[in-house]
Amino acid sequence: MFEQSYFQLLNPLISLTFAGGFLVLWHYARDIRSLRFFSASYFLAACAMVADFLQAMMAPVVASALLTSLYVVASVFFCAGLYQLYTNRVPWKPLSAAGAVVLVAYTVLRLGIENVVPSAWAINVGIATLYLHSLFVLRRHMRSGMHRALQCVVATSAVLLVVRTAVVFWYVGVTMTEADYAGSLASVTLQLFLAVASLAIAVVLFVMFGTKIVGRMTEKSYTDPLTGALNRRGFEARIATLVGDRTATERRHAVVMADLDQFKSVNDTYGHEAGDVVIMAFAKLLRDSARAEDVVVRWGGEEFLVVVANSETASARLFAEGVRVRWEAIRHDCLDGGSVTASFGVAGWRSGQDVAGVGRAVDAALYQAKREGRNRVCVDRPDPPAKPVRAEVA
Repeated sequence: MFEQSYFQLLNPLISLTFAGGFLVLWHYARDIRSLRFFSASYFLAACAMVADFLQAMMAPVVASALLTSLYVVASVFFCAGLYQLYTNRVPWKPLSAAGAVVLVAYTVLRLGIENVVPSAWAINVGIATLYLHSLFVLRRHMRSGMHRALQCVVATSAVLLVVRTAVVFWYVGVTMTEADYAGSLASVTLQLFLAVASLAIAVVLFVMFGTKIVGRMTEKSYTDPLTGALNRRGFEARIATLVGDRTATERRHAVVMADLDQFKSVNDTYGHEAGDVVIMAFAKLLRDSARAEDVVVRWGGEEFLVVVANSETASARLFAEGVRVRWEAIRHDCLDGGSVTASFGVAGWRSGQDVAGVGRAVDAALYQAKREGRNRVCVDRPDPPAKPVRAEVA
């Protein structure tokens, strides 16, 4: 009796812990709606386990109806979480209908036959089928990594639920009444199975969601909240592999520094909100013009830096000229239809040159563009290597 009570009290504690954990994750990622369904599923399962522990205090018919309903609804919510996770859409009508069929089949067998074995088969096979059908429908979304692991764990749990039922009833016999079930091998093994299965599935889900949320938080710390471009911290993280790569000397890159012209007058005349709108528009133009391998960084204020990867200085100059022309032609509603220009500096990233050296070179080119009248592109001209001096022979 002690062992039975231990498992029956351990299971709801595990399920409630995971239900709360899913809610905590949802607090940090409100757009991942499937977390709410998984939390509801584990909470309902915990309620079912508590009801199972207290069923001796209830009428048999009430206990049977309550337990079955809670387990089936918990299964429906779990499958809803899977659909929401992978398709962003929950087929509530088919899921509800399937759950209703399982409940009706169980009720008919339970009330029509004193032996609980047929009704136990109905509920266990019904729930297992619900899980396996959902996995089959979602199979193309679960082909790699932790998604494949989740598929395997849920499928294995569903199959083992049926196998456990067959083994237990083969061992104890094909007849069992409601009075025999309480405290029986069938009841204890079910509690143990639910504890292990719920733990395994929850661990996989927590790893999946935790990795995703941590990745989002890391990405957020690397990006500028106003423009979505990388900040300096993000730039250092992205560029570290480029500088530290042993084969970096075999590649050439170029850097573009862009600065909005006379931007202070925009803020002074139209306000900082209008200035933010202009900065966001300029950042979007840079990102749309850049390639996937290029790096767009908000360097500070209205100044942006773009690393044009695997390109010569000439290609970077064409990139800058294209952005300059398109940007000059844009009219901004927040500026009463006015436009803003930008100046650009371009510098090559020579082999062995560190980030600070590249920054100084591209800054010099940008200041040259400012001095020459703004709204233009200037390219850094590194000093040619000094020629060796030949000693004259006397």
